[in-house]
Amino acid sequence: MGQQGGRLCYHFPAMDRKLAWVGLNALPSLTPRRLRILLSSLGGPVEAWRAPRASWARVLGEELAAKLDRERAGFSPEKELERAERLGVKILTWDGPDFPPSLRELPDPPPVLYLLGELREEDLPGIAIVGTRRCTSYGRLVARRLARELAARGMTVISGLAPGIDRAAHRGALEAGRTVAVLGTGLARPYPAGSEKLLGEIAAAGAALSEFPLEQPGSQWTFPRRNRLIAGLSLGVVVVEAPARSGALITADYALEQGKEVFAVPGPITSQASVGTNHLIREGAKLVTSVEDILEEYPHLSRLSPAREPAPAPTLDAEAQAVYDLLGLEPLGIAELGERTGLSHARLSQILVELQLAGLIQETAGRKYMRAR
Repeated sequence: MGQQGGRLCYHFPAMDRKLAWVGLNALPSLTPRRLRILLSSLGGPVEAWRAPRASWARVLGEELAAKLDRERAGFSPEKELERAERLGVKILTWDGPDFPPSLRELPDPPPVLYLLGELREEDLPGIAIVGTRRCTSYGRLVARRLARELAARGMTVISGLAPGIDRAAHRGALEAGRTVAVLGTGLARPYPAGSEKLLGEIAAAGAALSEFPLEQPGSQWTFPRRNRLIAGLSLGVVVVEAPARSGALITADYALEQGKEVFAVPGPITSQASVGTNHLIREGAKLVTSVEDILEEYPHLSRLSPAREPAPAPTLDAEAQAVYDLLGLEPLGIAELGERTGLSHARLSQILVELQLAGLIQETAGRKYMRAR
């Protein structure tokens, strides 16, 4: 991008370059390939952004140049930077010193990254934990536990903020260390609606990143593009649950293309949520049953000491303790638990969810429960 003789050419002040990158990045019709052509032909980001429509037409054709010109007229980089400053969002550009090196080396690096929170040197590369939005309680429990244990060992957990496995991974990491969320929307429009609180917690104990303008909504193309960044920021990608067609599998594909390790958590052969992960294992992904299965692939990380100890086991009230005491290695259903404890179905359901989230029990086939191994 904007290179001559292997060196970046800085013909304009830094602010001009930042405004130009932000503007070019905001044009929906300017694909990575088209952007490379513009930069190569016109000399750099400022020249490309300020070029008249006729210059664009000579490089990209009249029809596309007219479309890009309309998009340029409807976007103000100056207002975008002002809004970012009000929101506490930092903007990193491809040719800036703070841009993550692993993303700069991608075949199609994002020209711009929007950053909320603090991206530390020790955060990258981290370990990605991803999976389906329609996860089971088993998948949610495993994702949260693996994330918590990785974070306790000093690893930053990277995921995509989506409901289901991603969100469980962020929650688990927040219990013991740091996490980074990579969004498939603009930071001012996190998906799904109502994610602002979790996004704030992540930014306070890590970072949230997006390559998209602040108000970019999610779409069928933004989330796959997000997935390549998750892989790019990671040493390896752990897929917890994924059906046959899943964005998590796209992330795994990107990881393989980038030479990263892919891990998968096995699941019941009767569960649609585990079709993708079981397939990955069959194709050579490393099977994961504990955090050690992940860390042993990275001997240079074996000396990591915990960032801080995982959250202590929660203190259970009398009713929850009674339920926990009844559960052993022999699974029990909610009806059996009700008969033995005298608790209502609603109260038992609440207690069982709390015990699962605490990592104390797990759900098995037939909606039965047992102590977590």
